[in-house]
Amino acid sequence: MIPAFLIRAAIDYVRHSKALSDSNPYSRCEEAILAATGLAKDKLGDYDENLLEIAVATNYWEEFFHAEDPLADEKDWREGLAKRSSNYDNFDAWQTWFKDSYKQVYRENNIWTSVLMTAWAHTHQYQLNYSDNKWSFVPSRSYLPTSQIWRLEPHLETIQEVILDCWYKELRAYFELGFRIETRSIPYFGKVECLNFDTTENIVHWPARSNKMHNEKIDLGKLVADIVFPVSDSWYRHLDNMIFAHEHLDISALINRTSYVFESKRHVLELSVENEPAKARHKASAEGWLVEDVEEETADVAS
Repeated sequence: MIPAFLIRAAIDYVRHSKALSDSNPYSRCEEAILAATGLAKDKLGDYDENLLEIAVATNYWEEFFHAEDPLADEKDWREGLAKRSSNYDNFDAWQTWFKDSYKQVYRENNIWTSVLMTAWAHTHQYQLNYSDNKWSFVPSRSYLPTSQIWRLEPHLETIQEVILDCWYKELRAYFELGFRIETRSIPYFGKVECLNFDTTENIVHWPARSNKMHNEKIDLGKLVADIVFPVSDSWYRHLDNMIFAHEHLDISALINRTSYVFESKRHVLELSVENEPAKARHKASAEGWLVEDVEEETADVAS
């Protein structure tokens, strides 16, 4: 079970529970945390309870603002929060107003923190992020609707296995070229569209013949998300039409697309051994490989 899928499933279950139809969004977030905790104990084994609570809370309020089928009280809450948060260009000013306005009920906990931060993030084109024991805002690039998650569900394990096999082949290819890939686990439950490939960091160490003074980090989670759930013109992610033609999984299309994306990344790095990044990207593009903005996929990391 992919932890991120478990979290989104728990949230969707609670949002549509008839037993909770008379509750409110805050109460349903509490119930979503309880539901996810119950699933986690059965499916995940050991896990960080506080990290799970934060992951559920942040995912819940993100879904709250993007739900395809908002409940009546969700519409009222999110319209009010969006209207008020959009009046504050400065987050600290918004936070002060929020805490003062809701002082009768506000508490310093993960749910309220997620509410006030996600509301501001939503109206200022950011996404709420929690890592290294701190909250932060990152540029909002896309969102995966819940309906797409349920379309994925019957094929989830198969897709994950196919992509993992492709990645293992890539690791061998990197090794043969003199690269070394260091994989580090990170305390993060990930996003569904990344299929658990975003719960590790993949650090690329250059071949001995390279004079590079820094290493690179491959954003494997984003590569996988873009393969399976490309971003549409509407900013939302949807299952790839070629891989999921007529609701059937085309394994050959998945393998071909994954191999091409992975190999493209490897060829850019291979050309970068003896060329500046811009020149390497230009050469790779001329050779027919997929080349994206290097800032999207790699970042300098400590050697």
